[in-house]
Amino acid sequence: MPPFDLSRLRRDLKRRSAERAEAAGRRGHGSMALVREHLDAFEQLHRDGASWVDIAAALAAQGVMQGSGASLRPITGKRLTALIASVRRERIRRAAADRVRAQRPDLDREKRPAGEAPDPALPSAVEPLALSSDLAAPHDPDGSDPLPSAEDMRLKALVTVQKLLRKDPA
Repeated sequence: MPPFDLSRLRRDLKRRSAERAEAAGRRGHGSMALVREHLDAFEQLHRDGASWVDIAAALAAQGVMQGSGASLRPITGKRLTALIASVRRERIRRAAADRVRAQRPDLDREKRPAGEAPDPALPSAVEPLALSSDLAAPHDPDGSDPLPSAEDMRLKALVTVQKLLRKDPA
């Protein structure tokens, strides 16, 4: 069995957790990440009269590439518009999901950063659970106990058994 290093395990888990948080935030290093980050600026350039092909050519001149490995080449206008459409759809889906999430009564209304757990010390807005009325003990205002004692139940069971064991007079 190989030696076990607990401190290394903790470091590795911390690193993997950070990587997973980055992936969940949809950050990347390629052209998609660039479009996500600068979509508003690209749309403003387009509104100012630049064509998508011109914007893509300017990005390609700055070294923005599409693809990976052997298929890596400068970004084209068609690829740029596809990325922009994808980011727009992503934003629409996220906004719809946020609206649905805001309607959920079991969640706090305050916004927390993604992945952050709620503070357990904060009081919860959820009311504590109570027993159903049919499970709660009946309340007798007279003060007498409506529930039979264990001895009463044993005596009742004994009477029932004695009735069953009686001999028939016939």
